[in-house]
Amino acid sequence: MKKNTGWTHFYEKKPVNFLRVMKLLFVLMTVTSLSISAKTFSQYRVTLDVRNVGVMELFKEIQKKTNLYFVYNVEDLQQFQNLSVTAKNESVETVLQRVFGDKTLEFVYEGEVIIVKPKAETATPQQRNEVMGKVMDKFGTPLPGVSVLIKGTTLGVATDVNGLFKLELPKMENMILVFSFMGMESQEVRYTGQKDLKIYMQEATAEIDEVVVVGYGTTRKKDLTGSVVSVKTAEIKDVPFMSVDDALAGKAAGVAVVKADGSPGGAVRIRIRGGASLLGTNDPLYVIDGIPTQVTDNYINGQSDITNPLEAANYGEDFNNSVEGAFSRGLNNLAGLNISDIESIDILKDASATAIYGSKAANGVVIITTKRGRQDMKPQFNFNYYVGVTTPIKEKVLNAAQYKSALQEAATNFLSSREASGRPMTGSQVEQANKILNDPSFFGNADTDWVGLVLRNGITQNVDVSVSGGGKNSKYYTSLSYTGQEGTLIGTDFKRISGKISLDNDIAKWFRLYANLNYGYTKNNLTNGIYGQALTAPPVFAPFNEDGSYAALGDLSSDYRGYQNPLAVAQGTNLAKDYLLKGSLAAEITFLRDFKFKSTVSVSYDAYNQLNYVPSFVEVGGFYGREDSQGGLGTQANSTTINTFFENTLTWDKEFNQNHRLNVLAGTSWEDYRSDYFSATGRGYPDDDILNNLSSAATAVNVKGSNPENRNSLLSFYLRANYIWKDRYLFTFTGRADASSKFAPDNQYGFFPSGAIAWRISQENFMRDAEWIDEIKLRASAGKTGTQSIGDHMWRTLYTTASYGGKNALIPTQLGNDKIKWESTVQKDLGLDFSFWNGRLAGTFGYYHKVTDGALLNLTPAPSSSYPTVVFNIAKVRNEGLEFDVHGDFIRKSNFKWSGALNISRNISKVLDVAGNPFSDPNDRDNLNLGTSVVKEGEPLGLLWGRVATGIIKSEEELAAVKKEMPYWSSFDPYLSIGDVRYEFDETGYWKEDVIGHATPEFFGGYTNTFTWKNLSLLALFTFSYGNDLMYQKDVSDMAMNSLANRGTRVLNHYSENNTASNRPRYVLGNTNMLTSLNVYDASYLKLKSLTLSYNLPKQICQKCRLNALSVYATATNLFTITSYPGPDPEVSDDPTSVIGGGRDVSTYPILSEFVLIFNYKMY
Repeated sequence: MKKNTGWTHFYEKKPVNFLRVMKLLFVLMTVTSLSISAKTFSQYRVTLDVRNVGVMELFKEIQKKTNLYFVYNVEDLQQFQNLSVTAKNESVETVLQRVFGDKTLEFVYEGEVIIVKPKAETATPQQRNEVMGKVMDKFGTPLPGVSVLIKGTTLGVATDVNGLFKLELPKMENMILVFSFMGMESQEVRYTGQKDLKIYMQEATAEIDEVVVVGYGTTRKKDLTGSVVSVKTAEIKDVPFMSVDDALAGKAAGVAVVKADGSPGGAVRIRIRGGASLLGTNDPLYVIDGIPTQVTDNYINGQSDITNPLEAANYGEDFNNSVEGAFSRGLNNLAGLNISDIESIDILKDASATAIYGSKAANGVVIITTKRGRQDMKPQFNFNYYVGVTTPIKEKVLNAAQYKSALQEAATNFLSSREASGRPMTGSQVEQANKILNDPSFFGNADTDWVGLVLRNGITQNVDVSVSGGGKNSKYYTSLSYTGQEGTLIGTDFKRISGKISLDNDIAKWFRLYANLNYGYTKNNLTNGIYGQALTAPPVFAPFNEDGSYAALGDLSSDYRGYQNPLAVAQGTNLAKDYLLKGSLAAEITFLRDFKFKSTVSVSYDAYNQLNYVPSFVEVGGFYGREDSQGGLGTQANSTTINTFFENTLTWDKEFNQNHRLNVLAGTSWEDYRSDYFSATGRGYPDDDILNNLSSAATAVNVKGSNPENRNSLLSFYLRANYIWKDRYLFTFTGRADASSKFAPDNQYGFFPSGAIAWRISQENFMRDAEWIDEIKLRASAGKTGTQSIGDHMWRTLYTTASYGGKNALIPTQLGNDKIKWESTVQKDLGLDFSFWNGRLAGTFGYYHKVTDGALLNLTPAPSSSYPTVVFNIAKVRNEGLEFDVHGDFIRKSNFKWSGALNISRNISKVLDVAGNPFSDPNDRDNLNLGTSVVKEGEPLGLLWGRVATGIIKSEEELAAVKKEMPYWSSFDPYLSIGDVRYEFDETGYWKEDVIGHATPEFFGGYTNTFTWKNLSLLALFTFSYGNDLMYQKDVSDMAMNSLANRGTRVLNHYSENNTASNRPRYVLGNTNMLTSLNVYDASYLKLKSLTLSYNLPKQICQKCRLNALSVYATATNLFTITSYPGPDPEVSDDPTSVIGGGRDVSTYPILSEFVLIFNYKMY
């Protein structure tokens, strides 16, 4: 049942442009009123027979039969209930007089508009003053027909076609003018003697009438049959997010968002209703102004990487990933889009909403629509500037005194344990231990805060300007912005120049042209592992030698695990530049009134450039760990991708009558994707500062490239039909057929259908008396989507040219599998949408169940095959969950408003099957071990894998039991004693490996709280997660002091004779710290993600300054986190794209908090 949405209300037959219709309506009313044949109000006649209805239902019935419109104050009508009216061909005036003649309402007739207001005492018209003014919308467009009333009286006027009014005022104290207009929020202005007023009104759209963007079109929220959530851009535009995906955190149920680390402009891990793709990306499809966009990692491996000691020393996944890991977490191709240019963000979650995107939609769809101009709008200039300071969250490490003491205790325990084991007191380890204890020169004399040397406070600046407007037949929008963010690690930063140009023209009433261009340039200076180096560098050594050269780290500089001087490593170059263009040109033809044909050509262009240089005094990563860079090692690389789309759609939008509406969309699209790349690496440069270009290299190490590297195409046909019966029964069918060149001919085609139904219970007759219910809608859907996130032509067996013995050769590089097919996801969805008390309380409750079959994965064949990998459809994965979203206004007053929005989600995944294949292990076919993660049949995704430990050995009985369980202890752990880690062992006597944690949370969500008082507003965003574990990689070495590398301060709480209650092992130099379940922690948290305080300068002051609006904002991010996780921040991910991994904290870039001051003004 449609209810009132604010001060004024207006019933309508179908969605229209309020401003254009009302302006036209006002002109028509004026002309008609001057006509000799003018239709008087008494000539509007009506036949009615209604029983026990509310007054608003009565007005609705009159409107249906006469096309008259009612404007009223909702509160004035609450007392009128259970009205029964019978009339046969009577004038509307007679009917209203009969029903309300003796009551407290009166009716003012303005053409086809009836203003309903309470009777009140008329002020004495003595010593009248006069006030004039103009009423406009927020863009400065005049509003005709606005009701201007003196509060508490019947005195009032309506604005003319130019939005102007003139009103004689009685002599009254504390006079208040009330401005009300259909579709706008009413506004009260205290009269203090002003003679010329300028009033700007804001739109007041009921939630169920809000327009949301869906695939290839828009619809009203009340007509949706699928699960779609809209993110309010007003809540994110004043928070300094560098990319739009980061801004989605905590804003939508079922959408989990985690930023990988603190890298400026870095990657974000986002999952919509879980993920299931084991090989490709699990990020959603982004559709930016109609152009499909996938999040990609552009990094090109050029062999100039550096050993990562945090991975090498702590049982990580890849020794040599300091640079590669920084690029995978530090690059984000969505960062080229300026959030200030975004008009709306709509997230499509279920199959009914996403199936129209077919083979790209299994992970959900995020539709981003950027701003455009408006017709008949004066030029609007908008300027926005902010400056902020970012502060890193610094991890605590040992100082020089703590480091020496810990190392000496470790050396003492080592020597006593070795002697007790009966081993000879000779060898390099014994010599090193004796030096630690007896040679003062072994340690340096410094007390260097390495972490402090590589950290800094970063400055963030942003400036963007835009101009928009439009005439009678055209509209335009253009913008330009610059963003600069200094990283909190020295040598790192992010810069962006972006903007857009859009131009729409009505060539004729039936023909329209659209042109749109989004452009962006980003420049990232990324880290190369200096933070990990700083966390492990011994504090007893100074950064520089006496001659100014970079100092070594003593004996630690020869450790194969790659420990180096952090400041020396910081002199390397890791630069990425990305040039992005997304443009489209479209023509739309309207014919036979209800049909629209639209043809669009779009191009997405991405040119990526990369420069890496390791100076001659820094060592690089090799097969056995660190190795000499031999005069410096440098790589220059570039890649280009061009994605071209041709789309044609035909839309039939027909309203047969008030009971039957039909919308049909049919279309076809063709996508052509091409990419190329080139990379060259050289070694031996004459100079580290200037002559370090590739042309200066003495030796070519590696040259590779391909043009094209990849090329694929996708041909699609799609259809969607929406049928609405009696505005209460909704039906949707969607079908899409895709043909992809990525698969063998027999498997190229996929069909992705979906169906949905919805029942607007609130529109039923038995709900008529429930005036407090705006909307209750029950919906259900089922459908199929797909994924083709694999490389090109993986079904072919491929060879690559090489050189062997000075001659050309071919080497096998890819073993084909012509049986691979689409990953397909079948999803079922059930939801309940509700809205009560004129939108004061609204929300959604949903359940989903989706199964992905044929998940693709690279497997390693037998070594004798000579092929590194082969792709199989190997797994079947289920995701199911619950979503709850509720939002409302707790307090809604003229000067104060308190609102809140809460969303909570729970996703449960399960691997239903891991299929066997020619290269699987027949004895363990249900396990796929992938480093620190595992895919296990019958278990959820996101499993953490490692050795199992139960604590610390604290008695002779426990020690004896361990030695019995591990018969090989004298060989593998000869110094085993009380105070060491208590491992579990398998039946063979070796360390037991098993699932030691679950990276996916039991539930997660966000809460947005907003206070508004007069011109002040305070907005807070809280995010939370519960039940997920995080593997703290650095904690492996922090368990105990067993090498010369520095440790975090948590190592101080270790087992010793004076601290037997500790659950961290004793210090023993040379002992091995293994990755175990003791290094996995509960990562549940509650975080104040952002807090924004804003102030809007009063309009009167703005008008004197010739401004329309001036706002000042202060925003702080990551203010506090409540968590038991011991690391700096539990909200991190080492692999943003994977659904298998991503559950590690690898301490590569510090987490940061930020404070920003923002200035924004608009001028018309």
